Amino acid sequence: MTTKVVQDSRVAAGATGEPVSLTRPRLAADVRIRTEPFGYLAYVGDRDHFFAIDHVGARVIDAAQLAIPIAARDEPIARVLARYGIVAADAGQAYHHGVSLIGDFDAVPPIDRPLVVNCFATAECPLRCRYCYADDLMRREGKGGDVDLVAQTAEAVPAMVAVITGGEPLARIDRTERLISRLAGGKALVLDTSGAGDLEPLLPALQDARVHLRVSLDSFDRALNDRLRPGRTRSSGKGARAALGLARTAGLPTTVQTVVTAANDDRDALRRMRDDLMAAGVRNWVLHGLAPAGKAAGPAGRALRPDASTPETLADLVRDSAMADLPINIRVTANDRPGNSALIIGSTGDLYVEHDRRGKIRVAGPGDPADQVLAACRRHVSPAGHAGRYLNGSIQPYGSGLVAKTLTVGSVESSDGRGRREREQTPGR
Repeated sequence: MTTKVVQDSRVAAGATGEPVSLTRPRLAADVRIRTEPFGYLAYVGDRDHFFAIDHVGARVIDAAQLAIPIAARDEPIARVLARYGIVAADAGQAYHHGVSLIGDFDAVPPIDRPLVVNCFATAECPLRCRYCYADDLMRREGKGGDVDLVAQTAEAVPAMVAVITGGEPLARIDRTERLISRLAGGKALVLDTSGAGDLEPLLPALQDARVHLRVSLDSFDRALNDRLRPGRTRSSGKGARAALGLARTAGLPTTVQTVVTAANDDRDALRRMRDDLMAAGVRNWVLHGLAPAGKAAGPAGRALRPDASTPETLADLVRDSAMADLPINIRVTANDRPGNSALIIGSTGDLYVEHDRRGKIRVAGPGDPADQVLAACRRHVSPAGHAGRYLNGSIQPYGSGLVAKTLTVGSVESSDGRGRREREQTPGR
């Protein structure tokens, strides 16, 4: 394996106005990379998407960091990396649809360091979502909670991305701005919101810190969305669409996230929502299969759980979108088995993991040293479950029915001397 130059880096390249050469590649703007045993993980900020890159693509990443030319044999994989916004290029990018693995993988690779940590800006929320995953961490804060303790714990978690969430971050703009300020630079940032509040005062902070906005919307049918995500004082669907409009005007990179339940898992309804998102200018969509956690773990939540055919329905949605080359990126989160796959920092700075049988368990807290926090993550978080959550694990061809189409992008030789073909995994029939 090629020696890596850095362990985790954020590179803003391609902004100099100079022509971009794939024979002497540069990492694209707002891309973070991290070395792994298989090669690299890359997080592309404007897509809010992770890619696992094998040892062949790693040679291109290494060359980009060292500012040296690549060999001719690596030019095909450099073009793939450019197409998905990982390395800078003059040519336009492509939509990755369901692609998360670039290279020679026969499974989603397990990850032993966190990819994402979810950080509560507040535990207050004006919504009463019927399936709320974090309902057991919600509370009225008054003057309680300390966002600096949340930041302190987040800084000790070696994740590439921090998702600022809650609760509803727009319910406490002051705390949200403070958390963005504390975490900016150290991690890529994503803001989760339902739009239940005024986004406009927060726009300067989001723009300055290059925060990706993720808006929760379960349906463009306002009545259905509001039944699933009822607001205490206003329509959650109206708020979400208002937030999307503001984000588009401000030029913020934006994703819509949808929780797939028995109420909205109809094949045609999902296609209609996809088409509505594209018409609204949304280019990134993440679908979460309902997790039996929080409210959804109880008897009332059982009626909302999608049936066993939903993973294949979602795989079909991604496959059909890819085959039609539609202008939307789709990620499907493997949420149907939530145990030991997600990290959440509550509003008082305690770090939790959703356990298979015991609900959320505290694994670390403010002031714990970074090595102790990493050890706790490794002890309590499933490497395969965590990786599958963010690398389209539930719609990969192994185990879910989605068949991969293998594109040969160049003949290469592996580091152990055996001849191989570099492959890019894309959805196909």
